[in-house]
Amino acid sequence: MGQCLFCQNEIREVLTLQELFGFGKKNRGTVCRTCEEKLPRLAGRTCCPGCMRPQSLSTGLCEDCRSWSSRYPELTIAHHACYAYTGIVKDWLQRYKFQGDYRLAGAFTNDLRAYQRAHPQALFLPLPISIASYEERGFNQCEEMLKQARIRYVQFLENQHAGEKQSEKNRGERLLTTQPFSLRVEHKKYLQQEIILFDDVYTTGRTLYHAKSLLYKQGFRSVRSVTIAR
Repeated sequence: MGQCLFCQNEIREVLTLQELFGFGKKNRGTVCRTCEEKLPRLAGRTCCPGCMRPQSLSTGLCEDCRSWSSRYPELTIAHHACYAYTGIVKDWLQRYKFQGDYRLAGAFTNDLRAYQRAHPQALFLPLPISIASYEERGFNQCEEMLKQARIRYVQFLENQHAGEKQSEKNRGERLLTTQPFSLRVEHKKYLQQEIILFDDVYTTGRTLYHAKSLLYKQGFRSVRSVTIAR
């Protein structure tokens, strides 16, 4: 059955009738049911409709999204995230992205495939990391997750950021980050496509809105975004 990517225990599970007969079929052998039940899912929780930040009462846009809406009135303020950035999801990011545990690239394959099924005509566009980050890490975490999930993606963005890494900045410093992205010439053949920007974590939204704004200015009119965590 394989080992759980989170707890490393052997997966011993009995399939439900729904899974047995193929409805909602899952990618077996990646996450055990015990760990899956611990995942801090955002679906069903009261969240900001703009960025899926968990909120206690309000169902309107959070302060951050109201700010983005004012700054980018031409953009649709809407983002999808699968989990809260806490618990084993936060641990996953640390192990996968910063410690290089490449095995974890397939941990969220089911979530990515589910989102793909909901938008079958869209093309995934993973956010590129800087040259310095790539040289240090050896891989782009978002591209590798899509490869593991066997999801077709395109890459016509380049990240020219040469300063301090986003993970080393505080909130204020992140928000002041200047536009790091540029477009390769081949972007023109995708202008009529629906695009799904994909990143691992939504923190302030600064990076995603840099990308969304750039695409909009170049003529893209259907751009969504999704992250594993928020």
